[in-house]
Amino acid sequence: MHWHYAHNPYIWPMLAAAAFYAALAIYTWWRRSVPGAFQFVFMVVADVPYAIGAAFLMAAADTPTKIFWTKFQILWMMPAVTAELCFLLEYANLNRWLTRRNITLLAVPPLLLALLAVTNNFHHAVWAGFSAGEYVHPVRGWAGWLFSAYGFALATISSGFTIWLFMRSPMHRLPAAVCFCGQLATRITFLLEAVHKNPFAPMDSTAIAMAFTLAMYALALFRFGMFDLLVVARGTMIEQMREGVLVLDRQQHIVDMNPAAANILGLPAESARGGVVQILPESTGLTRLAVPAIGPSKISIGVGTDTRHYEVYTSSLNHRRGFQLGYLILLHDTTEKERVQEQLMEQQRALATLKERDRVGRELHDSLGQVLGYVKMQVQAVRALLAQEQSAQADSYLKQLAAVAQDAHADVREYILGARTGTGSDSDFLPALERYLRRFRETYGIAMELKVSPDLTEASLTPMVRAQLLRIIQEALTNVRKHAQSSGVRITLCVNGGYVEAIVQDDGTGFDPALMQVKGGEKFGLHFMQERAAEVGGSVKILSAPGKGTQVIISVPLEGSWYESNAS
Repeated sequence: MHWHYAHNPYIWPMLAAAAFYAALAIYTWWRRSVPGAFQFVFMVVADVPYAIGAAFLMAAADTPTKIFWTKFQILWMMPAVTAELCFLLEYANLNRWLTRRNITLLAVPPLLLALLAVTNNFHHAVWAGFSAGEYVHPVRGWAGWLFSAYGFALATISSGFTIWLFMRSPMHRLPAAVCFCGQLATRITFLLEAVHKNPFAPMDSTAIAMAFTLAMYALALFRFGMFDLLVVARGTMIEQMREGVLVLDRQQHIVDMNPAAANILGLPAESARGGVVQILPESTGLTRLAVPAIGPSKISIGVGTDTRHYEVYTSSLNHRRGFQLGYLILLHDTTEKERVQEQLMEQQRALATLKERDRVGRELHDSLGQVLGYVKMQVQAVRALLAQEQSAQADSYLKQLAAVAQDAHADVREYILGARTGTGSDSDFLPALERYLRRFRETYGIAMELKVSPDLTEASLTPMVRAQLLRIIQEALTNVRKHAQSSGVRITLCVNGGYVEAIVQDDGTGFDPALMQVKGGEKFGLHFMQERAAEVGGSVKILSAPGKGTQVIISVPLEGSWYESNAS
């Protein structure tokens, strides 16, 4: 076959288009890891030989050469339009349709067209011939018309997905509109070519329209961040997150969810899309979401041992131009954390119980043990006096024994009262203290006043700190009963820095603080109070003077302060 060409200035726009396609393909290949990039590269690469074929067609000087390059162009149109459809499916986040089976089926028509084109001389199914003249137009056979209709159908479906993306996602609205403008130019030009109308004669109108289409794609690519790496990175991160993520539109319909959310809710992502957020438990309060919730809410999903606990965070999704796109819901699994905390609480309770038993044993030994020893000695002395018929002195000893027994009985009642008033749960410190003060007033006739600062809440103290603080206050009131000769006590609870400060102030006789140096202050129970406070990182200080009452200042750490200081 002899090739005949003549210089034609119209070949340069076609070659420029081919160079533009190649540059666009190279740039996109560098970023081929982002969604849709590989399909976009394939589409652009398929357009390069088409544009080169158009340039050679412009330069062809005889009919056989023109017919050859026309056939060459036809072979590359089908792969390009197929790649365009795959690209838009990937970009519109509909890649679930791009299965291996579907991609194989989409590859069959281009391969079949190429096979039929190569063997066309035997069956003339693709084209029956070509019209001669300044422009060469194929006379399509039955397969030619069938493949033309198929290619136009694929192009129409691609445009349909672009329109769907424009309507569905405000964030993609501008890129989708730009892409659709380019698609519209190609579709119109293709129809004009089918009826032998060339709006850009003598140049190849399809090549020019394709150049405009790819220019629009490039505008969406570069100007509007179609392949924005940050957007892709965020999407990849969300897909790999252990936390469940749901995206809702403004009507609170589910737009998408990551695999973790699908696993949490027990629903395939495909069936959940488009559904309402009521698939979540109603306890979330999200079914009537009007504005983003402040702070996390908690939900539980499952029954019995299979129950999982989650913190739900809700945020509003707003476009950079200010209008609202929808909502983002994050489900953070706290099941293991709560189980560990519960186990830690159980261990703390068990340890506190053992320590409390040991401490009560020592307190009973130091107080009641000494009393019983004293009673034993006094009884022996009374028996000796009775043997010597010194009844008056023996009666005096018996009166002392009765007083000591009464004090011992009061101590036992105090122990029982304190044990019965222990905190029964993790959040009843103040009610337990109020019950103890009420019973103390009723039992001993001492007026009680309790003042609690508004900024002190139950959550401010750990369970261990609550228990020890209650016991220290009980010990301070025991000292009031035994030694102060007080008619009233004021107890003040407030927050001071990272500590809760409890002040027990009586209006009794007071004493010389130097007496506390005797035996480490055991007479006043200071040793046990300081020991309890030290166990939770606190301290006890006693201020007093004869005739001016006594003030016991107890400092214990707030929630977190003690553990943070220990950890550091």
